Amino acid sequence: MSAIDPTYPETGSPRALEGYTLVLATIGACLVALVAALATRNPRMVMVQVVPTTLVMMLGGGAAALWLLRRTKAPLWLLLVGPAAATTASMLAMVLMRAAWADRAVDLILARPLVERGFVSAPLLGALIGAGLWLLERARQRERAAWQAEEAARARESQSQHERGLAQLQLLQAQIEPHFIYNTLANLRQLVKLDSARALQMLDHLIRYFKLVLPSFREDRLPLRDELALVQAYLDLLSERMGRPMRMQVDVPDHIAGISLLPGALLCFAENAVKHGLPEDGSELKLLVSARHLGHSLVLRVQDNGAGPPAAPGSTDASRPGGTGIANLRERLRLLYGDGASVQLYNIHPGCEAVLTLPWETPAPQQR
Repeated sequence: MSAIDPTYPETGSPRALEGYTLVLATIGACLVALVAALATRNPRMVMVQVVPTTLVMMLGGGAAALWLLRRTKAPLWLLLVGPAAATTASMLAMVLMRAAWADRAVDLILARPLVERGFVSAPLLGALIGAGLWLLERARQRERAAWQAEEAARARESQSQHERGLAQLQLLQAQIEPHFIYNTLANLRQLVKLDSARALQMLDHLIRYFKLVLPSFREDRLPLRDELALVQAYLDLLSERMGRPMRMQVDVPDHIAGISLLPGALLCFAENAVKHGLPEDGSELKLLVSARHLGHSLVLRVQDNGAGPPAAPGSTDASRPGGTGIANLRERLRLLYGDGASVQLYNIHPGCEAVLTLPWETPAPQQR
């Protein structure tokens, strides 16, 4: 068994053991008082013995048993002998103090019956306290072992679910890229034949794009600043490939630029804008990317000046599916953030606005 988990609810803590000691001491005191009353045939002995004997059990046997359990895993014989000896010593000390107070030491020690003085019952009851606490400690250890086994099983199941989620996340992430790469390479092949200078320029953009996009396949989070650089590289490459001007404006405060988010989240919106939002008059495609810290959330907005994707019949702007790319993004966000993230699409006439809401996390410091 591994080390004890500090989060285990310690039923055998010192405070709990003191409670057990009090209960056992009270039971022992009642037994002593009952035996004394029966032996002397004097019912008043019940009241005479209860209070002092309870103190003796607690101060003697209980204190010794607690000390042993706190400091070491004491064997059974030591938990029997230790409290018994301590209880006897406490009983003797009490008798001597009573004798000194009454100035009748010889009479109290030699003349009183042994049963009344408690020298026979005290060791037995002290051993009872020690044995009882030992049994309670063993029961607590068995309970703790069962609890740890259950926690280990839950941890293994949680780890398995996390690994399955990551595998699905990576699969969805990999589905984003192939069509774009194939189209770019096919276009590059044609340019090599027709315009080698332009082909070289596109190849430079493609190399920069690969340099920025490859980390997204190895990490489940990327800084916002890296995601913005990836979107810019994507627009530069598409602008060269399609022969249309594309520009991105960024409104992101410096203290937000280091926050981590899902790789490809902003790139998905840029792809959506290129696919559905190119201006019909052939003018420049403009993207405005902004980020704000609102309460416990990070809100990212991506606006374009194109036509935007058509809304599904009977749907509201915010519920628009936005195509396979947006659906993929929503599923990846669900796997990573649960219900803490959302994506909405709005028509802003002209153009479209995509709003991504994520749980706020402390931004990572920028590496120099």
